[in-house]
Amino acid sequence: MGNTRFIPALIVALLLLKFVVSFSIKTTTNISTDQSALLALKAHIINDSRNLLTTNCSIAFSVCKWIGVTCGSRHQRVIALDLSNMNLSGTVSPHIGNLSFLTLLNMKNNKFHGPLVAQLANLHRVKYIELSFNGFYGEIPSWFGSFPKLQYLFLSHNNFTGEIPSDMFEGLPRLQELYLAKDGFSGKIPMSLFKCKKLQNISLENNTLEGTLQLHNNLIEGVIPHQIGDLLNLEILNLCTNLFRGHLPPTIGNPTHFENHRIIQQFFSRIHCLKSLIFAGHIPVTLGNLRDLQVLDLAYNDFSGTLSSSEINFLSSLANCNGLRFLGFGGNPLITGYLPPSIGNLSVSLQYFYVSGCNISGSIPGEIGNLTNLVILDLSRNNLVGFIPTTFTRLKHIQRLHLSSNFLRGPLQIDIGNWNVSEYLDFSRNQFSGTIPDSVCDRNNNLRYLALSDNQLEGILPLSLINCSELVALNVAGNHLSDTFPHWLGMLPKLRVLILRSNKFHGSIQDSNATSSFSKLQMLDLSHNDFTSLLPTKFFQNLKALKEVIEYRNDSYRFPANVTIKGLELKFAITARMPIFSTIDLSMNGFHGKIPEVVGELSLLHALNLSHNNLTGPIPTSFGNLIGLESLDFSFNKLSGRIPSQLTNLTFLEVVRFQNNNLVGPIPHGKQFCTFENDSYIGNLGLCGFPLSKEYNNDERPEAVQDEEGNGNGIAFIWKVAMMGYGCGMILGISMAYIVFTTRKPRWLVRMIERELQNKFSSWFQKKRN
Repeated sequence: MGNTRFIPALIVALLLLKFVVSFSIKTTTNISTDQSALLALKAHIINDSRNLLTTNCSIAFSVCKWIGVTCGSRHQRVIALDLSNMNLSGTVSPHIGNLSFLTLLNMKNNKFHGPLVAQLANLHRVKYIELSFNGFYGEIPSWFGSFPKLQYLFLSHNNFTGEIPSDMFEGLPRLQELYLAKDGFSGKIPMSLFKCKKLQNISLENNTLEGTLQLHNNLIEGVIPHQIGDLLNLEILNLCTNLFRGHLPPTIGNPTHFENHRIIQQFFSRIHCLKSLIFAGHIPVTLGNLRDLQVLDLAYNDFSGTLSSSEINFLSSLANCNGLRFLGFGGNPLITGYLPPSIGNLSVSLQYFYVSGCNISGSIPGEIGNLTNLVILDLSRNNLVGFIPTTFTRLKHIQRLHLSSNFLRGPLQIDIGNWNVSEYLDFSRNQFSGTIPDSVCDRNNNLRYLALSDNQLEGILPLSLINCSELVALNVAGNHLSDTFPHWLGMLPKLRVLILRSNKFHGSIQDSNATSSFSKLQMLDLSHNDFTSLLPTKFFQNLKALKEVIEYRNDSYRFPANVTIKGLELKFAITARMPIFSTIDLSMNGFHGKIPEVVGELSLLHALNLSHNNLTGPIPTSFGNLIGLESLDFSFNKLSGRIPSQLTNLTFLEVVRFQNNNLVGPIPHGKQFCTFENDSYIGNLGLCGFPLSKEYNNDERPEAVQDEEGNGNGIAFIWKVAMMGYGCGMILGISMAYIVFTTRKPRWLVRMIERELQNKFSSWFQKKRN
């Protein structure tokens, strides 16, 4: 009879509680910062002819109810500001940068004026910016390229002047639509624009930009008509990111049609995302008839042919193009053969040569050393074999040299220290052997990126690396280097990435030298080596860039970095203006002793891997301060004690591993910890509680975990409410559920609650049936 009375009470309580779960996600976060920012914006408006802001933006009611304002349901912060078509005049307050949750900003068709305030760069979440039809003036600032999530940018019909910043689009990887029409821009269209691979629509008309034919990003189908050769005054031809198919028309190189042209740029590149056949067949040798050709980019198509065949060797024909500065046909895997010696006959003016991602074999011809003005040479991701030609030492102006992912071999016996490689040197994923030359940084002190990973190099790291005062990233992973930890690299003032993974580094990483600070280090991978020391407290204390945001205002670069996160090898970009994915990986070594408490001060750390060592003692409670952590691995150590309940504060945590330690006691409940599977805890015989099958005793129950509003753990609380309904009857059960509903507390994730309730009630009903 008691069981019968329990069922309706339980059902009602559950229905009410489920409604509470969906409703309690809405928080009451204090948005005084947003209110202050909007009030400052309102104060900068000198004319509100329709009194829209005067009557609809009052502190008497919530800012979320102000005209044009939309708040998010989760944090109750301002996520959208739409002031379009309100006939407002004035300037934009710098405080607008404090709207840190803003994703949409629309001020279209008003009378705002003045330069764009620098504080706009703080809107890192913004996806949509619409400032068209106003009176903004001045130059477009370079920080406009610091919006990693921006998809739509509309600045048309203003009074801007000057050139579009050359690197503006480096930091806009998600940009889909760009409208800069009828402004006052002049100069060249930045090449960085072509790195926006998701760009669909673009409008640049009615500026004073150099003469162009812009047909790119329109998904035009069909073949390129042969009449294109009749465009007598064509300066720039841009056809990239369309659906053209077939062959390039031979008339494109007909000298009778192009006798007056100055620059012909063939941008058929960046279309590798399309699955349909784009351009097939051979690249026509008639391109060599364009004697004034300066830029030729045929990258990422389906061109085919054998470069070593004299019949279709368009490279030899390009020797006639005396002004050729840019040549790229990478990303065409159907192009085979070898680079012919005639490559040395190309114009001495050639500065940029991109041939990556083809199927080119054979050795690198020594004649390439004749191209003495090369600034960038990219031969990566081919099947090249043999040695690096000694003639490379003639390349005195080279800034970026990409030779990665080939089958090049032999010692690095050429004197790379005498090159003027001022930025980027990548020899990774080859078969180089021997030692790293001592002179690697004797002269090229401006080297920023050095990658020698996945070769067969031996010996030690040369001390000459200390001369690379501009070095940002060093990657020597996957070799046979045998050395102690290079403390002296900590004196490099700009070093952000250090990857020594999978070598034979050994000994201690402790150092008493106060100058070896590694203050800018954000990626450290020492995994799969033979280090055997304690984890040094002082080393972690010096990692300043993992504690506070450091700006790199005077730098501009973009480099790749491969790190292993969450069990996968991932590729990240290292840029001067964007925060990088910070990680420390000390796994697969012989580190021993306790984990220092100071590790918990690295609040900007995203991933930490201490697995497969001999660490002992408890997990520091200070790890609850690692609020940005997404991946945490303690597995295969000898850690003891309880899992700190403070770890439930890590709300971004997606992967956690405690396997094979000596941990005991109940597993903490709440937030992310309710999403982790049984596999995260196996191999700890003393652990108990969800999700393990071993239940805890009453004296082992986990302490209440406080959420950010000081409430007890949501799952434990809701379970108690359900049990109150069971023990005291329907009225009290409904009353307790009503209290939860009206107070809108506590907050917890819906998926956690539903999962916990399902597990508990499924178990309860199963017992009742049995």
